[in-house]
Parts: sequence; structure tokens; C-alpha cells
Amino acid sequence: MKYLLAILLLFLVSCNKDVIVSPSENLTGVPVMNIYAEPESLSKLRANKILNTEIPVEVHFEDYVYTATLRSAGSGSKYHPRWGFKVSLQHGAIDGLKTFNLSSQVYDRTGMNTLLAIKLYEAVGLKTHSARSVFIRINDHDEGLYPMIERIDSAFFDKRGHKYSELYKLSFDTKFSLAGGFIPEYVIDKEIPKDDNYSSLYQLFHALDEAYSDSTKLAILKNHLDVENYLKYHALTSLLNNYDAFTNNFLLLKSNYDAPFEVIPWDFDKCFSLDANVGAFGDNEIIRTLFKYKEYRVIYKSLVNQIANLYFNENFLFPIIDNYATQIKDAYKLDPYLGKEGRYIFDNEMSQLKNFITNRYNEIKAELNSF
Repeated sequence: MKYLLAILLLFLVSCNKDVIVSPSENLTGVPVMNIYAEPESLSKLRANKILNTEIPVEVHFEDYVYTATLRSAGSGSKYHPRWGFKVSLQHGAIDGLKTFNLSSQVYDRTGMNTLLAIKLYEAVGLKTHSARSVFIRINDHDEGLYPMIERIDSAFFDKRGHKYSELYKLSFDTKFSLAGGFIPEYVIDKEIPKDDNYSSLYQLFHALDEAYSDSTKLAILKNHLDVENYLKYHALTSLLNNYDAFTNNFLLLKSNYDAPFEVIPWDFDKCFSLDANVGAFGDNEIIRTLFKYKEYRVIYKSLVNQIANLYFNENFLFPIIDNYATQIKDAYKLDPYLGKEGRYIFDNEMSQLKNFITNRYNEIKAELNSF
């Protein structure tokens, strides 16, 4: 009798386990990252996400267990129900990364903006970080589909053998001008080195102001800004219609003391936007200054045409989209902020994305040809 009761109990437990298993645990297209924290610590993190509170966690990923710390990441997204995380592993590495972000990408309705943007920026020759899709669960609760993003820091440059002297990260509504009393330190973070010396940034902004009003100062500007690099960035970002990436969401790098600044793109959830239209060229003080000179208007126009013909088109992007769609579709449907309960329909979002790419160049061609 006891033997039969034991078998019955085991059967009931097994059945109960089958009932409570989350469908996300059986995902195959993207790997599942399980993060475990003490409930009290997790509550503390959620209550203090604006303050970058850090808590100890365990990360279970691809058959390995890592001790780590977890804190919130992002700027405006911290005020959103779906917010990002910074993970710092205490031992080992994932994809060669000891520290990485799980980016919330709150405005990305496709689940693949970051992956597509990286492909495009790489194609035009700009420095980019690595990223891949993962499905995040915290204490067995589905957080959703996130890009796991490499941070742009000293390890990023060391890994690639790139030189670096100074690195600045833009924040909201940066002005690339000293006119009007703009103070760079108030809205721009100096990442490398972590000090208060912003002199090279002041020199860049001063050179932009001078070149805007005096053509004899253009040569000086080119000592402070890699103009070709910037025009590539601006051309592609305009094609992407990423309206949040002209005064925000990129980094400025000096590879050495004498080198001009170059741009490194960052944060892509507002790419392919249907909410606003930057036209053929998004606006900021840099492009206003460069467009004072016919040679740069000609180069910019040529760059937009070249990028559209080579990369921003159906032949280049649609196979990439189809490949990513196969990988993330099931995870997308389980994401509580994307496809779960029908908030967004995956196939519809893919169609809208492809339509945007098909139509974007034609939308801006007339404007481009008129200047």
C-alpha cells in the first residue's frame, strides 16, 4: 500500500511540474538566461532602479552558472515598466564579456532593431559593439526578449586592438556649440579617463562654432573631427530615421591625443521609426556647420546614395531580417511587452519593417536632390 501511495505521489508531483513549466524554458531559437536573486534583494533593486542599486545574483546560461552582480542600466528606460540591466560576472565570461548590458529597447517593436543597425553600421565601416538576442527570466519570471549588448569601454577597445585616449558618451539634447552658454560637462559623460578634463571637447565645439561663421577655420575643424566618419554616421542614421541619435545616443572617441574625434553609434531602439521623420538629414550643430560647405553637401549626398544602393535595401536587409525572424519569433510571442497576449503581432511588425526599408530611400530622394 505504501508503495502504491509513493507512486501516486510521484505521479502527482510530476503532473504538477508539467503544469507550471513556463513555455520560455523550452525555447530553442534564442538562448534563455535565468537570473536568480534573493527576493529581498530583487525588491530592493526594483525600488531603487533609478539609483543604480547593485545586487548579487546567479546567472544560469548555456549550461554554466556564474556568480554576478545586477543593476539597472539605461537612461530614460529606467522610468519604463520594461527596463534594462547591467550584468557583471565575478568569474568567467559569456561571449568573451565579463560585463554586458541587457538592453530594454523599449521603442523597438520588432525585437531586432539593434541587430540590424549593427549590421548596417559595420557595413559602412563604423566601430560597433557586439550583440545577440537572449530571453531573460528573473527568479523564474519571464522578463522577455533582450539584446545582450557589449559595453563600449576599455575592454571593448583592448579586445579589438584599437587605440583609445578619450571617450565621451552623449546624453539627452546635447548641443555641439558653446554659444548660448552650453556647458558640455552637464550633459556629456566622460567615460575614459574618468576625470573632469573636458578641454578636447571644448576645442571641438569651439572649432565647430568658428567654422560655421568663418570658412578659413574649416581646416582647424578637421583637426578636431573626423569629418568623413561623421558624415557616414549621419547619412546612415538619417536613412534609419533614428531621430534620437543626432544629439544623443552616440559616443565620441579620440584614439590618441592628436587624433580627431570619431563617432561610435549606440542604442538603436528608435531606428526604423514610424513616429517621426528626420527627412534626408537629421539636425544638429555638426551637420549645420558641415553643410555650409558645398563639398560636404556633395559628399553627404553621395554617401546616402551609396549606402542605399549597397546596404539599405531589400537585397541586403531582407535575408538578414528573415534569418533573425526565424530565430526570435517564438521568444517574441512570449515577451510580456511585445507579442504576449497579442500586444504586437510579429508578422505585422515584420511587414511594417520591410515596407519601411522599401520606401525609405524614395521618401527622402527628392529632398536629397534639392539641396
